[in-house]
Amino acid sequence: MLTTETSISGIPHSREAEEALLGSVLINPDIFAETGLSVQAFYIHRHQFIWQAYQSLKDKSRAIDSLTVCEELDLAGHLEEIGGPAYLTGLLNQVPTTLNADDYAAIVREHHTRRLLLATANEIARLSYSGDLGVSELMAQAGEALRKVSEQVSAPEQVVDVTDVASSLYDKALERSEQARDGKPISSRRISTGLADVDLLLKGGLRPGSLNLIAGRPGQGKSSWMQTVALAAAESGKRVGFFSLEMSREELAARLLSASSGLDANLITEGLLAESQWEAFITALEGLHSGRLFISDSASLTPATLRAQAWQMQSRHGLDLLVVDYLQLMRPGIRMQNREQEVAHCSRELKILAGELRIPVLAAAQLSRASETRAEKDPQLSDLRESGALENDADVVMFIWRPDEGKNVSRLKVAKHRGGPVGNADLYFDARLTRFANLAKKQDNEK
Repeated sequence: MLTTETSISGIPHSREAEEALLGSVLINPDIFAETGLSVQAFYIHRHQFIWQAYQSLKDKSRAIDSLTVCEELDLAGHLEEIGGPAYLTGLLNQVPTTLNADDYAAIVREHHTRRLLLATANEIARLSYSGDLGVSELMAQAGEALRKVSEQVSAPEQVVDVTDVASSLYDKALERSEQARDGKPISSRRISTGLADVDLLLKGGLRPGSLNLIAGRPGQGKSSWMQTVALAAAESGKRVGFFSLEMSREELAARLLSASSGLDANLITEGLLAESQWEAFITALEGLHSGRLFISDSASLTPATLRAQAWQMQSRHGLDLLVVDYLQLMRPGIRMQNREQEVAHCSRELKILAGELRIPVLAAAQLSRASETRAEKDPQLSDLRESGALENDADVVMFIWRPDEGKNVSRLKVAKHRGGPVGNADLYFDARLTRFANLAKKQDNEK
């Protein structure tokens, strides 16, 4: 029976499990790839050297046996350090059976996890004692550190056979072809914006895993456009997380209720609804009660706190779309040399988070004054404020502005679209309800 050893300092590890696993690989090299363990999973140094030798031989497409391992260890200067060829022979002789290799690997992995958790706990303790961080930021960093431990010990295989991926694409295409043939609706993982002309430009909506920026000058409708998209997604059954750094939760909720009910947001906020307006208000309220839209008004949002709260939403309720209003108001949470680096850090973290959660992230961004100084008000990618990283990180960059301030028509321009078309879409903007609608549909209704 394998036992757990601890060193004088109490570090979790099992010498016997490590030896049994190393010996099992010498007997059956196929076991090495199946374990998915890293060198760091082994606590005893000479065992790390041996596992690294296995990895080097595999990378060179060479066989793993006592002779080749000895040669590899000798080249690395570790052969005598591990105890010479005799130690490898001893590993072979100590393996009870290779049939239990999975169990040996599980024991090694468990102790590695415990060591990682101990290191994380020590770092959290250090930060807690230092007092350099606020409690909310400290909790966010603690949650992020624990999540990284989970990823490190159970990371999925990153390298796969391309034929497996191609087969998956074939199955999906076949399924959709059959659905179309049978007249069934074809499901899509893209999140519709609720605006048909915009969805057309985005090839169906916001793509999972993508970072989407809606940029504009102050007062041009960035927040209202994102609220329109968030509300449309929630009403279609999607689960949306909306993080506002500009508005309070009460103001944001009032604007969402206004857009949904057709009632003035100020009347809702001040509680001045007429008797005839209550039915529309209750209907809109019941729609929000469905629990598909979650809001946060943290004015000191950092990438770490956003990630912690987003993962919490994902685990508790599920999450299909994440909205941030707006990116340049986020604090980096770590010390940076200048403002450009701060914005670049926040931008990159949003892109990474979109990939981790496998959902679209929609964020507002501020434009510089350059667009106002040109004869043509059409914004350009170079107008993005404070960081070229915004353009690089984003999968989609959209601009919104009003070509004619005297009219309720806004223009949305898709200026960058990774893997898709660019172009313009004119939208109707209801300033009273701070809500966007399809322009053609609105014009048809007014005829």
